[in-house]
Amino acid sequence: MKKFILPLVVFFVSLSAMAQSKVGTIDSDLVIASLDEVAQVQKDLEAYGADLDRQFKELVSKYQAAVEAYQKVEATATEDDKKKKQEEIVGMEQDIQRFRQNSQGLIQIKQNELMQPLYQKVGQALDAVAREQNYTQVLTLNAGVAYFDPALDITDDVAKKLGVTLKSGEETGGQ
Repeated sequence: MKKFILPLVVFFVSLSAMAQSKVGTIDSDLVIASLDEVAQVQKDLEAYGADLDRQFKELVSKYQAAVEAYQKVEATATEDDKKKKQEEIVGMEQDIQRFRQNSQGLIQIKQNELMQPLYQKVGQALDAVAREQNYTQVLTLNAGVAYFDPALDITDDVAKKLGVTLKSGEETGGQ
C-alpha cells in the first residue's frame, strides 16, 4: 500500500508545483535598443575607437620614422649600432602587431563596460514586472526559444516600466 501511495503523493505534489509555475518571455535586445542611453553609449564607443585609432597611427608613424632613420645611417653605422636599431625596429613591429590584436578586445571590453548599466536597468525592471505579475521564470527570446505564446511576452510591460517606447513600432503581445 505504501508503494502505491508514495508515488501518488509525489505525482500530485509535482503537479501542484507545475500548476504554480508561470513562464514569460522577453526580447531584451529590443528593450535595450529602445533605451535613449544607447545613443550615448554608441557615441562614447566611437570616441574610444577613434582614440585607439589615433594611438595606432602614432605607433605606425614612430615606426616609419625609425625605419627611415635607420636607412639613412645604415651605410655608415657600426654593426653594433645597426643591430641596436634593428632590434628597436623589430620591437616596434611587435608593439604594432600586439596593439592591432588587442584593440578589438579593448573595444569589446569598453562596450561591455558602457552597456552594463543598461543591462542592470533592464534587469531591475524585468525583476519588478516578473514579481508584480507572478512569473516564476522569464526566458529571453535572444537565447533561441523555439516557441512561445505571445500572450506570455512581457517585453512591452518591461518597456513601460522603464518609460521606453519600443523602436520596432509594434506591440509584442505583453499582458
